[in-house]
Amino acid sequence: MDNKSVYYVWDENLIEHCDRLPAVPGRASMVHSLITAYDLLKKLKIVRSKPAVESDLLRFHSDLYIKHLNKFSELDEEYMTSNEDEEYGLGYDCPPVPKMSELVSTLAGGSITAARCLTLGLTQLVLNWCGGWHHANRHGAEGFCYVNDIVLAIEYLKEKFPKVLYIDLDVHHVFTLSIHKYEPGFYPGTGDGGDIGTLSGKGYSCNMPLHAFYSDDTLEYVFEKVFASVFALFAPDAIVVQCGADALAGDPNGGAGVTARGYCACVSRVLDEKKPTMLLGGGGYKHSNTARLWTTLTALVTGVTLDENIPEHSHWLDYGPDYMLAIQPMLSRDANKKSYIDDCIEKIQTEKNYATLQGSWLLFKRSGYKYNEKKKNNQA
Repeated sequence: MDNKSVYYVWDENLIEHCDRLPAVPGRASMVHSLITAYDLLKKLKIVRSKPAVESDLLRFHSDLYIKHLNKFSELDEEYMTSNEDEEYGLGYDCPPVPKMSELVSTLAGGSITAARCLTLGLTQLVLNWCGGWHHANRHGAEGFCYVNDIVLAIEYLKEKFPKVLYIDLDVHHVFTLSIHKYEPGFYPGTGDGGDIGTLSGKGYSCNMPLHAFYSDDTLEYVFEKVFASVFALFAPDAIVVQCGADALAGDPNGGAGVTARGYCACVSRVLDEKKPTMLLGGGGYKHSNTARLWTTLTALVTGVTLDENIPEHSHWLDYGPDYMLAIQPMLSRDANKKSYIDDCIEKIQTEKNYATLQGSWLLFKRSGYKYNEKKKNNQA
């Protein structure tokens, strides 16, 4: 990276609303508190986010969905979701919450702010750990995600950077360069290695499906091989990396066995290319480990070596019983054999449908990116 400061999107309003997310209550405060406890803010340029306006949201989401969210200004504790709510994905994993429009505009605004830091040339690297909600689709919420801030941010990046590479390290599948767990019954059930997109989006998806308990060794090996191929063919102008922490060992919604080492190796490899880069958060449901990971990544990109003993601060007791920064690996054996991994990599590298696009993999564009979800295939 060049000598420009690393930008860090943060403000009280963004943290407050991210803390309200039903799937990760209070997590944003915990992450920021650990970053602060390690005194990393001195190494960062803090930029306060600006909430998105309706026209920002409508660059991806439908007018009907946004209007429906606006209905939830106040919400009775005994509110029962209606059939209309469920049509918009508001139910089991994405329950309605009060001040829904403020929540969505604030979360989207954080990543749009991050994108603007790159398009204005203020920095080569920006962090927004409150972003990364990749499962929301055009017409509704899904998978704990109410707004797809990633697509919205990339729409802004495209104003300056014609080709944007999106990399997803979350354990769940989305369409892009996605390294994820893929097994029967595991959400969202998509992301087979032959899944390369459909219609005008064909060839804009590169999936690496892994079996349960994939480890640092597997992730690092796969990422180096696949990322090198994708980068060489696509030659992106900017990169967005979703660092969802649910691939960490011990995550209750994960089933992988990665530690901070694997994530750091992937992020370091991306930064080696010296492209304008945005790092986002996402999943991560063991909050203490999520905070450990994103604090470790923050230290990595700022060149700081952290003490393994977590400093005392307001959330210190949540890191017991060892109060150490390291994330403990799982005892379960990695179910991915090298022969399987190499076979998947070979298929990716030789897939004729990618080659016919002359290297135009993973380009987010309104005529090309296809978002896959359970009920609809919606064009972004």
